[in-house]
Amino acid sequence: MFDGITLGGKVIAPALFLAPMAGITNSAFRRLLADYGGYGALFTEMVSASAFLREKPDQSPFTRRRPQEGAVIYQFRISGAEDLEAVFRKAEQLEAVAFDLNLGCPAPKIQHQASGAALFRDFERLKSVLGRIRKVHAGALTVKCRLGDDPDRWRPSFLERLRLFEDHGVEALTVHPRFSGEMLKRHARWSEFPWIAGQTRIPVIGNGDICGPKDVEGHREWFSPLAGIMLGRIAAVKPWIFREFAGLSRPRIDYAEVWDRMYRYIMEDFPPDRAYGRLMEFTSYFAKNFFFGHEMDKGIQRAKTPEEIREGVLRFLESGPRLSAGEGLTFS
Repeated sequence: MFDGITLGGKVIAPALFLAPMAGITNSAFRRLLADYGGYGALFTEMVSASAFLREKPDQSPFTRRRPQEGAVIYQFRISGAEDLEAVFRKAEQLEAVAFDLNLGCPAPKIQHQASGAALFRDFERLKSVLGRIRKVHAGALTVKCRLGDDPDRWRPSFLERLRLFEDHGVEALTVHPRFSGEMLKRHARWSEFPWIAGQTRIPVIGNGDICGPKDVEGHREWFSPLAGIMLGRIAAVKPWIFREFAGLSRPRIDYAEVWDRMYRYIMEDFPPDRAYGRLMEFTSYFAKNFFFGHEMDKGIQRAKTPEEIREGVLRFLESGPRLSAGEGLTFS
């Protein structure tokens, strides 16, 4: 299962993807995952299309790519008010495997900017955006979405959008099977994957709450119709997780060394004031590896600088903390 998928004429193998995650999937984190491998392609954080026009792509930690990362897909947040022609002309220099359109983010701030789930909701504006993109970008285009807004009557509008994606040559569709109002409150509805995949010729990638190979193996009837899977926050907990899905051997993990390496990578790519938030975000997930990980989290709450975060984290990690069983991980 998930041996490979073709995007833009290039085979991505295995068909295992890192999800785009705000505050996490920056260049430093992608570099860490590249140290372990096992994935097929990495997604960037959601990049504002308008802000991208002001970025220096080879320097920004959101768009910078190192050779060892391999295949990278750049996800854009678009409302339709941007100069999309200029955005995609500039984006061509990135030599990306594909560009992805975020149609799923339910965050109020993003929806207020007419992006994410708000763009998915507005059919005519979405049609216009896809048409404008296709006038200037003939390469691989993918989209990521949720199920929509209405738990009782979502399928007709979802089908309408599937036809729209097909008409505009979308090469892959990632579905996070929750509704826009659910955030992460309930488990992803994996049981909807077979119906979605059966309605379209577009390869469907499944995303949401997938934390280990057992999730897939235990629900083969739901996952086997998919062309690939996408892992999200579990990759911040276990940056080596893709190796498990790819059937590769698990490396020996020195948790203090892994965290300190991430610290080093973040400090290389971000100024201290911006590194602070990225370190706190990564640490909140990495702490889930430990039975008393909340103590590590609590121990850095008063840290005012990246150096103070490092001191607190390494103090905890070097004390030989008890590892958690890794079962029943939850994210909020």
